[in-house]
Amino acid sequence: MDRYIGLDAHASSCTVAVIGPSGRKLQSQVLETNAKALISFLETIPKDRHLCLEEGTHASWLYEVLKPHVEEIVVAGVRQSRGPKSDKRDAFKLADELRVGSIEKRVYQESGGFAALRALSQAYTTLVTDSVRIQNRIKGLYRSRGIATSGRKVYLPASRQAFLERLPGWLRLRGSALYLELDAVNALKKQAAKSLLEEARRHPPYRLLRTCPGLGPIRTAQLLSIVVTPYRFANKRSFWAYCGLAVVMRTSSDWARTQDGKWVWAALQRTRGLNPDLLT
Repeated sequence: MDRYIGLDAHASSCTVAVIGPSGRKLQSQVLETNAKALISFLETIPKDRHLCLEEGTHASWLYEVLKPHVEEIVVAGVRQSRGPKSDKRDAFKLADELRVGSIEKRVYQESGGFAALRALSQAYTTLVTDSVRIQNRIKGLYRSRGIATSGRKVYLPASRQAFLERLPGWLRLRGSALYLELDAVNALKKQAAKSLLEEARRHPPYRLLRTCPGLGPIRTAQLLSIVVTPYRFANKRSFWAYCGLAVVMRTSSDWARTQDGKWVWAALQRTRGLNPDLLT
């Protein structure tokens, strides 16, 4: 008989709730956030076991270690909480939503052989974000002193000293530290990009995706690690939209005023990424 299990995971403990096919609450228990403890508990529950947990820090790890011990495992997107809240309530709610099929957003967790590529892609993305933040801090430092910093000249080693000399003496140490931090992160980013591309070239789909117009080597590797397989989408248009290749409508007003003062309907259309017609 089917058993529906909700798992509310935290750093040190997990609350597990079990309900039957009729929605009757059968049991709940607080366990240590430990793979052995969770697996031991699951093995005490009669089959078929259907497990639901919420997306979070532990989701990927829990999906990997618990999947072999259940017939179905679903990772639900984070929801807005309303009303009374507790770990036990959340666990029972996850179990019941899985039972009635009311989970609005399911987070895809399968790696499909791309686990290493996904890890390298995440590392590269993090370093790119850190690099941009440091650059913003550098420009923010100069702008706070009324120094214009348009373009990328402010980041170049050859022009850094000239910019630093325009700062008061008590701010130059901070500027120098930011430049050192930027150089260190950029070196790590370069190495991460190299490792990412080396791993991506080991996968045959990478060479096929590289033939798509507008997709460079880094973007192709990232796309491969995130999508994993296009067959998880209902149709090709859903796949395009997920990849950012679909036409997206953005408008704050469907009416525009002409030069002679008349109001006409003129919805705006924007294209995000590539035009999907290029891929047909």
